[in-house]
Parts: sequence; structure tokens; C-alpha cells
Amino acid sequence: MDTGMRLKYHRLKQKISLEEFSSGILSPRELKKIESGVKDPELKELEAMCKKLAIPLAPKDNPIGKVLVKNFKNSLLHPQNKAEIMEQYNDIQGHPLLHADEDVELEYCIQQIRYYIITGDLDSAEEKIKEMERFREFMSQEQFYLFHKYNGNYNYILNDYEKALKTYLVAEKIAPNTISASELGDLYYSIGISSTKCRETEKAFKYTEMALKIYQQEFIPKRIVECHLNIAITHQHFGNFKMSMDHYKNALTIGNKLEIDILRFTTEFNLGYSYFLFQNYNQSIIHIENSLKYIHPEYTADLLLSYCILIKCQYEVGNYDAAREWLHKGMGIVENKKLNINSPTNHIFKEAYIEFICLVHLLEENFEDFEDYVLNQLIPSLEASDNYFEKGYYFGHLGKLYYEQERYKESAETLNKAKESYKKINTLFGE
Repeated sequence: MDTGMRLKYHRLKQKISLEEFSSGILSPRELKKIESGVKDPELKELEAMCKKLAIPLAPKDNPIGKVLVKNFKNSLLHPQNKAEIMEQYNDIQGHPLLHADEDVELEYCIQQIRYYIITGDLDSAEEKIKEMERFREFMSQEQFYLFHKYNGNYNYILNDYEKALKTYLVAEKIAPNTISASELGDLYYSIGISSTKCRETEKAFKYTEMALKIYQQEFIPKRIVECHLNIAITHQHFGNFKMSMDHYKNALTIGNKLEIDILRFTTEFNLGYSYFLFQNYNQSIIHIENSLKYIHPEYTADLLLSYCILIKCQYEVGNYDAAREWLHKGMGIVENKKLNINSPTNHIFKEAYIEFICLVHLLEENFEDFEDYVLNQLIPSLEASDNYFEKGYYFGHLGKLYYEQERYKESAETLNKAKESYKKINTLFGE
């Protein structure tokens, strides 16, 4: 960072106006020339300005600070233990060498964005992003790239997948040639999962495959598992169900060897749900029940989703007592956490709760309430998330219910809606 940029950086950091800073030293016009690099300051002017900002005349050589921020950055690239990350952050937070020179300080502040996202402190992440927007012009190419990438991470966490994908693609364009293979793999993976969420299946497959190759070369098992899962989803969208199942099984095989509970849950759950989609209900039950060994009680939405699949599987094989047992466990969560239609905080949570209540009415044979909840709550939610399989599933059950009630016209119309929903599973992603 040259002299003019360095002065401007500290002036903005201390929120001092151009006029206030130049007062008593030189004119605002001359200061502007210095900050923009058009002219160099005289020594007397430089000394006065540095004294006003309380900074040394020249930046210090800071090798230890560089090592501190580099280690912090590396620990955030593939985090596996949130507690360790937080402990490391507490150890270095406030260390004077992280603020001894401008480049190290900029790098550290950018890495703080990612730290806040990983630890779930989204308010601090948002605040840091806004703060760092003021310093974009001072960033190196790599810092500018990372700033975009972490912005993408933030938008992804907020479920704004389209904005996340656009930001990741900008990051790809400005990425310097000096970034590590692991960092590049992380970017490709981020583009891949965002593309999946945006229903851009070909892009999702392309970038996740690229990420997988890098992770296999670098041998990063956690990411290899996650890539297999995303590739399985893309094959499912393409209608390549055998390939999809192969990747789910690869993810499970590798994931089971890792001591990461959330990863074990995800691999078992995804394979179990795939078996449910293929109507192999007994295999689905085995894997969904296995997944519950690795899920923590605070993951309410995931628990309810798991219970919903188990209830549906047991219902489909005619094991109604087992279905009611899972229903009872789900009701325990609903009652203990005092859940209602307005309490869930995001779409996935709300949809899980709505589906669970639909199944309560189905099993308890409250068919009028089942019809009302499916048509007025669940179907609109499934349409919003393009969940055509579940839409077809519930239209199918509603159509059968109408038939049993001798509402033949409504039955035919609803079963046709189920058929159309199932058709869209294979056609939507190929368009």
C-alpha cells in the first residue's frame, strides 16, 4: 500500500473527513492529490499527518502478524470443529500484531467475515461486511476475491441462493492465479451447491465435479463426501437414478469413517430419502433411523423431517403402529417447543412442521383437517420450493381419500395433479 493510500486507509478507518484531516497541514485539494497518488507529500506534511492519525511514518515489517492471520485463514477453510475455531479466535483476538500494518489488518478483517458465518453470528457478519465495503479500494486482488466469496457465503446462509451464486461467479472471474488448490476447490463447491439450489443442474454438476477432483487430489474427506452428495442430487435431477444412488453410497461409505456427526447424519438421511423416493421403504427406514443416531436435539427441523419420512414409510408398508410411535415422538417435540404454524423461522422449518401436522391428521383419520391442511398449507409450501415429488405424494393420498369418499370427479382431478407433479420431476431440470 503506497503512502497516499495508507493515509487514506487510516483516515477512513478513523472516520475523519478530508477537510478535518487536512486542516492546519495542507489544503483538502492537495490532500486529495496525495491520497490518489498524483503527488507525494513533503516530509513535514507526512510527519504532521501521521502524528494526527497516530501511526508511524512507514509501515512496519510484520512477519508474525502475517503468520497469525495465515493460520487463522487456513483453519477456516475446512472447519470441522466449531469449538476449536472459536478457541483459536479467542486466542488471537485483540493481538496487537494483527493491527500493526494495513495489509495484515485488512486480511484479518476479511477473515472475520468468514469466522462469523461459520460460528453462526450473522449479525456480526453483516456488520463486518458493511464495514469492509468502505475499504474495497485498498484490497489486494486476493483480498477482493475473498471478500466476494465470503459475501457469497453470507447470502447462501440467508437462503438468497441466486445472489450467492452471482457473487460466487464474480469471485471466480477475479480470482488470482496464486490461490491454493483447496481454496479453488472450495469456490467450485460453493458454486456447485448454489447452482443446485437455483435449479441450474448442469452448472451444479460441472462445478461440483471440478471440486471433487481437487478434493480427491488434496485428500479432504469431508469435502469429498459433500461433493458426492451434491453430484447425487444432480444425477437425480437428470433422471440418472442409478448414478445418483452410487454417489449417495460413496458419500455414506466415506462419511461413516469420519468422526463428524452432522456429516454422518446428512449421508444417512440423504440415502434414506433416496430410497423413499424409489419406494424402497424398508431400506429407507434403516437409513433414516441410522441418521437419527447422529442428530442433536436442537436440530428441530431435521428431526421433524426425519420423523415425517419414517411415518410415511411405515404407513406405506402398512405398519401403522410403528408410524404412530414416530408420530408420538414428533408430537413430543411440537409440545415441548410449543410449535405452531407461526413459530418456525424459515421455509424448511415451516414446511417440516406443516407436513408433520398433515401426517397427524392422516394417521388420526381426521380427513377433513387433512384435506384442509394439504390444500391450504402444504401444497403452497411445496410449490414455493419446487418439491414436486412430495406434491405428487400428497395429491396421490388426497385423490385416494376422495375416491373412498365417493367424490369421484375430485378424485380423478387430484390424481391427475399427482401424475403431473411426478412428470415435472424429470422434465423441470432438463429444460
